[in-house]
Formats: sequence, C-alpha cells, structure tokens
Amino acid sequence: MLNEVAHVTQYESSKHRRWFHDDYFDLYIWETYDGDLLGFQLCYAKDDVQRALRWSTESGYQHEGVDQPEDKPGRAMSAIFTADGAFDPNGIGIRFEQEAIALPARISSFVAKKIRSYA
Repeated sequence: MLNEVAHVTQYESSKHRRWFHDDYFDLYIWETYDGDLLGFQLCYAKDDVQRALRWSTESGYQHEGVDQPEDKPGRAMSAIFTADGAFDPNGIGIRFEQEAIALPARISSFVAKKIRSYA
C-alpha cells in the first residue's frame, strides 16, 4: 500500500512535491499550492527492471527505464532515465489501483486515469 513520505525536499517555489511509496511503486506528485495537479512520476518494478511513467501538463507522457547508479564512493547517486519500450497500462493500472487505496482520492483517480489513457 502506498504511503506518503513526510518532509519531502521542495526544489521549486511555485510547485509542491509529494512522494508516496511502497515496495513496488514510488509516486511523485507535483501540484500547485492551491492543489491543482501538474504532473507525476510513477516508478514501478523497483525490485526488478525498474521503469517510470511520467506525465506533466508541460510535456505530456514519457515512459522510460530507470538505470540505478552503482553504489561506489565518490559517485553521484542519481538515477538515469533511459529510453524504454512498451508500457502495460492495464496491468500497471490494476496494480496501482490496488496499492493506492490510502492515497487522497483526487490523486489516486487522477493518476489511474492517466495510466489508463496512456497511448
């Protein structure tokens, strides 16, 4: 079940970033401080071949692989997004809806709708 992470670092003064996670998903949401949803990044299959579905009002959809950095001293630990193939909106959509039961309804329904609308 996705749970919200408290005290998420905010990088942009005009957007509020929220983070929800469980063993399979990481969901990042960007919204205005008035609550308008601007975009999301849904990382999935964290324990396997991790991928990410991203959507924003500015750039639409992107589906990418997530290349995790190696854990080496002195190396930056940021993940790198790489071109990736097919996305299964039905399978990911079903699993997301099962795991998102504790999310605010406006967020879970927004993300679920975007997952199902991916073309």
